[in-house]
Amino acid sequence: MHLLFASEEPNGVHLASDINEVIWGSLAFFVVLGLIIWKAGPAIAKAFNGRTERIAAELGSAAAQKDEAVAALTASTADLPDTNAEEARIKAEAIETAERVKADLIAKAHADAEDIRVRGRADVDNYRRQAVADLTAELSELTKNSAEAVIIENLDAGAHAELIDNYINQVEHLS
Repeated sequence: MHLLFASEEPNGVHLASDINEVIWGSLAFFVVLGLIIWKAGPAIAKAFNGRTERIAAELGSAAAQKDEAVAALTASTADLPDTNAEEARIKAEAIETAERVKADLIAKAHADAEDIRVRGRADVDNYRRQAVADLTAELSELTKNSAEAVIIENLDAGAHAELIDNYINQVEHLS
C-alpha cells in the first residue's frame, strides 16, 4: 500500500528514490528529536549550566588566588630591603673597616720599627761598652806586662827591697 505518493521515479540527488521512505524517515527523525529535546534537553541544559557555573567558579577562585599571590608578592617585596642601599652600606662599611685596619697596621709597623731602633741603640751601646771594657782590659794587661818587663830589666836589688817595704807599709796603714 502506498500512502501518499506512489511514484517510482527518482526524487533527486539528495533524496531517496522512494518518497514514502523520505516522509516516514523524516517523521521518525523529528519524533525522536522531540523526545530527546523533551526528556534529555533539561538534563543537557543542566549539565551545560553546571559546567558554566563550575568554570565561572574556577575562574573566580583563580582570580582570587592570583590577587592573593600578587598581594603576597607585593608584601614580600616590601619586606625586602633596598638592595642598592644595602650594597652601598656594605661597601662603605668594608671601606671603613679596611681603612681602620690599614691605619692599625701602619701604627703597629711604626711602633715595631721604633722598638727595633731602641733595641738596636741599646745593643750598640752594650757592644760599645763591652768593646771599651775589652780594650781597657787588654790595654791594662799590655801595660802591666810592659811595665813589668821594664821594671824587671831596670830594677836592682836595693830598689826591689824598697818597693817591697813601701807595699808592706801601705798595707799596714790600711788595716
